[in-house]
Amino acid sequence: VSPAMIVSRMARLLDQQQVDTNGRWLVVDPVFMEVLRDEDSRLLIQNWGESGALRNGLVLKNFHGFRVYTSSNLPAMGTGAGTTGTADQNTDFGAIVAGHDSAVATAEQISKTETYRDPDSFADIIRGMHLYGRKILRPEALVTAKYNLA
Repeated sequence: VSPAMIVSRMARLLDQQQVDTNGRWLVVDPVFMEVLRDEDSRLLIQNWGESGALRNGLVLKNFHGFRVYTSSNLPAMGTGAGTTGTADQNTDFGAIVAGHDSAVATAEQISKTETYRDPDSFADIIRGMHLYGRKILRPEALVTAKYNLA
């Protein structure tokens, strides 16, 4: 199975869950991105990406309907996805994640603030409590895939 086929199957899973095609994203690790580029050299052409430059990890604007981001923060098990040969694919693999913008939410606010005098200068100090959180709103709008190069 090629990397493009994996992405295509992730798109199909989202289609089957009635997830809107506009606003889809895909996060891959550097190993998956390397194999994807090896598979199709057109992915290296500047006009496929965001003006030929990475912007907050954005690599491709539209690949099988996904905005593609690359991140080295995705989970890996064992020796990871870069393992080749006869490695046990159930213990050594990398993961990629795809979803829709509506699948997750982030909220934040400054809850409390207070002002007090700086004892060392002629100034005031303001401090506050910053609250934040994240939640999965639509689990059906998220899919993952495990892969290994073996």
